[in-house]
Amino acid sequence: NPITSNYFQDLLLLQMVIFGVNATYRHAAFVISLFFFLNVYLLYSAQNTVQNASHSGDRDVNVANHNPNSIETPIPTCEITDDLAKSAISRATSSSCKSKLQLEACLLKNGTFTETFPESECSNHENHLIDQRIGCYSDKKDARVLKEFEYKFPKSNGKSTCRKNCYKAGFLYYGLEFGQECFCGNDVTNATETDDKDCQTYKCPGSEQEFCGGFNAIEIFRTGLKSKIHMMKPQYLAPGEGEPLKESIKILFLLQLNGRNERQVKRFLKSIYLPHHYYYIHVDKRQNYMYSEMKKVAENIPNIHVTDRRFSTIWGGASLLQMFQQVIRDSLEMEQFKDWDYIFNFSESDFPILPIQDFEKLITVHRGKSFLASHGYNTGKFIQKQGFEWVFSECDQRMFRIGKREFPQNLRIDGGSDWVGIHRDLAEYSISDDELPKKLRKTFESILLPLESFYHTLSFNSKFCDDLLMSNLRLTNWYRKQGCRCASLKQIVDWCGCSPLVFREETKNKFELQKAISKPTYFARKFDSMVDIESIESAELQSMSPEKLRLDHPTYHFAFANIFKNRIDEEKIHFRSLANFALKSIKSDDELKKIVQIDALRAHHNAQIEIVMKVKTSSASVEFLIHRKTHVNFLTESSLEVNGYQLKEMTYGTKFEWKEEICREYMGFVTDKDTLHTRLEWKPTERVKKNGDKTSPEVEFNYRKGDELIEKTVVKPYDSVFGGQFDSWNVGKKLSNISTCDNFFVDVISPSSSPDSLPLATLRFPVYTEQNVDCHESYLQDFFEIVDFCTSEAACKEKIWSTSYPDPKSDIIVGYDSEARTLK
Repeated sequence: NPITSNYFQDLLLLQMVIFGVNATYRHAAFVISLFFFLNVYLLYSAQNTVQNASHSGDRDVNVANHNPNSIETPIPTCEITDDLAKSAISRATSSSCKSKLQLEACLLKNGTFTETFPESECSNHENHLIDQRIGCYSDKKDARVLKEFEYKFPKSNGKSTCRKNCYKAGFLYYGLEFGQECFCGNDVTNATETDDKDCQTYKCPGSEQEFCGGFNAIEIFRTGLKSKIHMMKPQYLAPGEGEPLKESIKILFLLQLNGRNERQVKRFLKSIYLPHHYYYIHVDKRQNYMYSEMKKVAENIPNIHVTDRRFSTIWGGASLLQMFQQVIRDSLEMEQFKDWDYIFNFSESDFPILPIQDFEKLITVHRGKSFLASHGYNTGKFIQKQGFEWVFSECDQRMFRIGKREFPQNLRIDGGSDWVGIHRDLAEYSISDDELPKKLRKTFESILLPLESFYHTLSFNSKFCDDLLMSNLRLTNWYRKQGCRCASLKQIVDWCGCSPLVFREETKNKFELQKAISKPTYFARKFDSMVDIESIESAELQSMSPEKLRLDHPTYHFAFANIFKNRIDEEKIHFRSLANFALKSIKSDDELKKIVQIDALRAHHNAQIEIVMKVKTSSASVEFLIHRKTHVNFLTESSLEVNGYQLKEMTYGTKFEWKEEICREYMGFVTDKDTLHTRLEWKPTERVKKNGDKTSPEVEFNYRKGDELIEKTVVKPYDSVFGGQFDSWNVGKKLSNISTCDNFFVDVISPSSSPDSLPLATLRFPVYTEQNVDCHESYLQDFFEIVDFCTSEAACKEKIWSTSYPDPKSDIIVGYDSEARTLK
């Protein structure tokens, strides 16, 4: 144990004290030794706890989550001086997380955190090229010899430091200049040589025995890489093109699922299902509804498996890579699954855009190659943006940043996407106990977004560097200005990142047939039926045989997403109030026994979301279709313009998704534990003045309780691809002891309006609490309307809005129909 090694040296001295001094001091020395052993025990037990948790693989246990019933782990002692580590420890909520952060901060501080890696086995690496001197060259700021990337190391620059960092980013050459400057590049053909003495002006700050170039003079060396690699990409193979395939491959489709939209997942599964492949489903540990639904799907289909070994796969977390590799281990031990050739991972928001048979053919033709997407730009910049220089630690369902990393020598870094296609040979190597993968797994436990770079890095440092095709065969709907909103990630990671947008009507042309073939891309993401189901329909029509689709079915355009399921979710008090209100609305005298299920329904992509609630009463099961009523009052249209922007819409809700600008709490309930999000939608007029890159004007929000003003807020201009602008208002902090069902309002005020002017718009919203439950009915009458209902299973099967009504695009009830060649 690196932490305790120095303690054992101290123990030898302590024993000399105990046995070599007179009796006067022996008692004191004995007490000191007891404290010593206690300290060793605390450090050892803490590290063992962390290591055992990291590799236990216990079913339904996530290494990053604290179990409140577990024995509290003592926090090891070490003086933490790094501000990042101190901040992380102070923000951790569980003692086990604090202990883990403290231990890793101590390792980092003591210099024992970084592994020593073996020399690369890649064919593009050559040992004799390491530090091979090229020469001294003239260099200028506006005409750099090595122009691809630049580092500055004012305290540590030298051959070793510069070479390590340029090699890490995959460059052929490194150059030292002006003492602290380190340049990386791939070409020196146009360089102008100068006298060697010009490169001996400045001593290296990291090594006084070395020179680090001169003023406008750079000394250049080789990093150890032979040549710049131009990675191959696969080409589309049309049906019937090429030689007939002698042997088909078996693909392990890993579905790593989150959320509650199980119908979309089933639809995706139906689109990619073939009986000779394998379908391995991992559901995030926090998503028990999805888990229970997938278990039902797997019951009658032998090549679909839902694992009970579940992880909480937070954004950017180490647990995602651990889950992926655990699936490899487990599947290789399953008799009915173990002969797969490839593993490809997918999410709940993926969908094919070319036929699965075309995908299968391309993989078979390139048997032995792994499919990885590159970041597509300068690797040095990629390393910086990904946060490789920092140490992260996952616990309490969060990625904490705890300090700066001293990156190991001999490691070439690369990455791109965490959606990968890994050949079996590389997959088996990645979980082996060979030195490189074993140490790399340990290192990547503290790296952000590890699956985006682990297999790239493992391949580029091993014999597998020649077995890559730089494409993961996916199309991702990136719109970085909108998708790189940091606000949504603040709760789960000490970093900023990007996520793709959902395909909508205006972006689905990105995956049209000719574009998909030209790349080629066989799958696309993200799709969300509750945002735009027509995009899924377009992808489905392009990738599936028409005879497998029921385009004329009444529910073909319907999208459902579950909100609540009995015995899985906690029954909230306002759900029960709504159920009682619904029963009263149909003049039922039955007593409510339980709420069975609540779902959100969108009948087509432009339809308002409705609520479908199924309840059990003392005498029957009743299902309701419930319409949400909104209360927004606008001035006349001619008065809704502010600085050239026309106000078009005003909505509210909770569980706001910043990227898509929608509220995922579909029922419209606001409680005293929620943050209210009010969204405006603007449209620029023809005479709109340029306001930088903003898409909305500055306005004011007045929050009121009746006529009583609670707070005024200035809402700054915002840049949104959807024309949105919003404000977040913490209800619990702004309002207290809400015991009555009052009228709450948000007024939108133009800054240029006079004090007595009417608001541009006024929105009314309710606040439901346990204290005002007796008057919920008055709220519910104003904000909900019972549109339809049914009181038997047979009757509900005739209602197209009912969850009991057939939905052939998503239904998987009996299993695989060999005649129809689809799941049914």
